[in-house]
Amino acid sequence: MKPVGRTKSTGSRLADRIRIARHAAKLSQAALAARVGVTPGAVAQWESPDGTKPGIERLENIATATGAVFDWLAIGRGDARRRKATADSAPAVTLDSFARDFTEEVLLERFRRLSPQARELLSSFLDVITARRR
Repeated sequence: MKPVGRTKSTGSRLADRIRIARHAAKLSQAALAARVGVTPGAVAQWESPDGTKPGIERLENIATATGAVFDWLAIGRGDARRRKATADSAPAVTLDSFARDFTEEVLLERFRRLSPQARELLSSFLDVITARRR
């Protein structure tokens, strides 16, 4: 006789939540893989009940790529999708606030180490060299 126990409902396993989030975002496994920076096979493994599980950083990337709420994706609690912003709400941070690539990231890190006078000098220099391109 089989023991009677709780069965996993749809969305209660991490693999199911990843698949649900991907489908809600209308992404293929290959598209999600490209956004997260892994192979499509990795996404297939994550969505398999007996497959590998993504680490915390990958879960963050999956949540960002699919628009899922991280807490829901990681542990299955709360809302699955982020709430839509209302017309009068502004985002807390815009994407232009972040470095777009590794070079920008390095420049920003080095800029922050400069003294206020060196920052001003560098800013003036950048104004001059970017004005020539216009």
